[in-house]
Amino acid sequence: MDSLSRHLDDDAKEESPAAVTDAASGQTCHLAAGVVVALTTVTLVTVLLLSLWLCGFGTAPKVDQASTTSAMEQLQECRRERHDLTLMLHAVTQDSRCTLCPEGWLWWRRHCYFFSVGREDNRQWSESAEFCRQHNSSLAVIKDAAEMEFIQGVMRTFPKFPFLWVGLTDSRQEGQWLWWDGTDIQRYMPVTVEWDADHRDCADLRGGGSLFAADCEEYGPWACKRES
Repeated sequence: MDSLSRHLDDDAKEESPAAVTDAASGQTCHLAAGVVVALTTVTLVTVLLLSLWLCGFGTAPKVDQASTTSAMEQLQECRRERHDLTLMLHAVTQDSRCTLCPEGWLWWRRHCYFFSVGREDNRQWSESAEFCRQHNSSLAVIKDAAEMEFIQGVMRTFPKFPFLWVGLTDSRQEGQWLWWDGTDIQRYMPVTVEWDADHRDCADLRGGGSLFAADCEEYGPWACKRES
């Protein structure tokens, strides 16, 4: 139980400077990508409007030669800018620092999720929690029905997925189930843990959104969660 408690207390520690730097780098890359996308969109709209104006929606525009030449030059310039912005966008999106989630993780609603099924051998609850901690995440804390349905949907894609370790335990005080972030089980959703007993201090998620108390020494798959 002391080992499990130490894992729960890890959340109170500050992130390392490296983690903060990585997060700032990711935010910068996301911002850069957003700027490039916005500029590309504006350019494409400009090119489209110029094309429609020059073509006159299928009719020959009645303008003098000088005006036509000027418009064509502007159109060519827009095309060159669009090409340059396309290259910039490609370069930004190829930067590994700008991906929303690490390779092998799933993105959903500003968070990244790792499901160990098919990727890692089954582990005990504390070992699963340690894996998540090493990957700047924690065992999944499920905060609403939509997130529960998302995780259930992933579980249904695997033919054999009996249960999934999540970040819920009563190791600190028997019968008081707390999520990994220290909040009471009822804080986010009106759920209960079935089969609660003195020797079952870790919760697993099963089909239908059911949570069951289990022996923390059992081996099984797990889900990690982190901000993207």
